[in-house]
Amino acid sequence: MRIGIVGGGAVGLLTAAYMSQSAHVTIYTRRHEQAEKLCANGLTVICGDEKTTHRVQATPFVCETNDDVLFMAVKQYDLTNILTTHVHMLQANAIIFLQNGMGHIRYVSRLPHEHIALAVVEHGALKVDDTTVVHTGVGQTKWSVWRGEQHAFSFLLRTSSRFPFQYVDDWETMLLEKLMVNVLINPLTALLRVPNGMLVAHDPYRQAMEQLFHEVASILHIEQRERIWQHVQTICRQTAANRSSMLRDIESGRRTEIDAILAYVIERANEQHIPAPISTFLYSLVKGKELEGGKGR
Repeated sequence: MRIGIVGGGAVGLLTAAYMSQSAHVTIYTRRHEQAEKLCANGLTVICGDEKTTHRVQATPFVCETNDDVLFMAVKQYDLTNILTTHVHMLQANAIIFLQNGMGHIRYVSRLPHEHIALAVVEHGALKVDDTTVVHTGVGQTKWSVWRGEQHAFSFLLRTSSRFPFQYVDDWETMLLEKLMVNVLINPLTALLRVPNGMLVAHDPYRQAMEQLFHEVASILHIEQRERIWQHVQTICRQTAANRSSMLRDIESGRRTEIDAILAYVIERANEQHIPAPISTFLYSLVKGKELEGGKGR
């Protein structure tokens, strides 16, 4: 089987490494330099005290792909550009989206692919350099079929125990629950400059997170709120030492995914004429931090 991974970030590299154990994997990168290094040195994964190097192919994403399955592992803002101007390059029988947020859903129905799946990644991953990724937390990847047949993705049942996939019937609930996790953890940790665990370790931070939770849950009409609230707090504790992707983006002066996360919530609120003062406040602060780092849009 030929598997393509579009994106050479932490999630893309981690996915590529585990997929390469049972398939021929090609990573489509933004930069020529990264592709050359991956071809020459392989892809190294560090998990605890164990370090393994995997042989993969890599090439810049400048021409049509030629794979059985494509994993889309780029940031939401890069995905929007691909799906609006370069969709003809995504040549594959099946495609799986690994994005945070829900902004990409509006484009999925326009795709010509016969089999489309949506997924959320619950692993911890940290990119060290162009060819090295640390598997900081072993979790699972939940996935659901958007269009086509489940059997088109049957290879997901044969992945490593360190990189399991769990099928979910309801893709919308799956994405909404992941969105809630991202909405509550990412902006607050980025602005407070604290690891995930601090959001539940300090009462004032937990109270602020709870206020945001109630606002967003009302906007998105979230059911089973107590279960999801407890789930978010559990993730904070389980990943207590982790620094969220948005915090790392702010620290590195990179563009964040705030538009895919909080802007989506604010848009939904405006559609329903529901006030969203906390979400709007946090969104503005994160955008300000982006401007400080030179990555405001």
